[in-house]
Amino acid sequence: MAMKATVTVLLFLSLFGLNSSIYRKHYYVNAMKQWSDAQQHCKTYYDDLSTVSNEELQTLSDNSQVTNYYYWIGLHRDASDPSQWRWTGGEDATGVNWDNGEPDNINEECAAVKKSSSESHDVSCYWTFPFYCMKVFELILVPQENTWEEALEYCRQNYTDLGILSSDVIMKEAEDKSTPALTGDVWIGLRFLAGHWFWVNGEDLGYKVWSAGGELQCPAMDQRCGVYNVNKKVWKPADCEQRLNFLCVNEL
Repeated sequence: MAMKATVTVLLFLSLFGLNSSIYRKHYYVNAMKQWSDAQQHCKTYYDDLSTVSNEELQTLSDNSQVTNYYYWIGLHRDASDPSQWRWTGGEDATGVNWDNGEPDNINEECAAVKKSSSESHDVSCYWTFPFYCMKVFELILVPQENTWEEALEYCRQNYTDLGILSSDVIMKEAEDKSTPALTGDVWIGLRFLAGHWFWVNGEDLGYKVWSAGGELQCPAMDQRCGVYNVNKKVWKPADCEQRLNFLCVNEL
């Protein structure tokens, strides 16, 4: 069975002429596939093979589940101009961190990353490596005051889910997006049920940014929903019936 791990990074894109800060999640798929088969897998289960910056590559390579010498990303030669490299989304690939002497063969049309150095090599697309897929998301502040359950329903009807703040990158995004909030706390997708706290999308709660004494092991019945505190930039337990602004997450 293919193993996967998630890495989250931030990127800035211009959407419809406006600057919109969004983020990507990268999913490591530990299955040996040719480049085109890897891309098809990513398009079926995620969005596409990963588009990454040089800085992000180090994070991807440091993932302990990456044990193979190389892994695929979404970098390939332009079919109409093989001297140029592009990402699967069509963007020009500039400033690629190539290894010494690379790329070195016009007939090698795909790029793989060497785990040990996080440097790229042009290689045959028919080689088989594990790979990184990506999904692209954004956080959206909803400046209306709802209970936690109402916020959850609103996000799932209009976006993807209540906000899932599962990394430093997404916490920074939450800080930026929640600045205009009309309430000091905003709802996020954090809930206590059946003896533990969890994210409503089922994601692991390995990453934690609780306030001092915030992660109650047996919170009172009126303290079983999670909020992001705008001023202190931490999570806190709160009464689910409070009426607060909230963060939704939307998959693009």
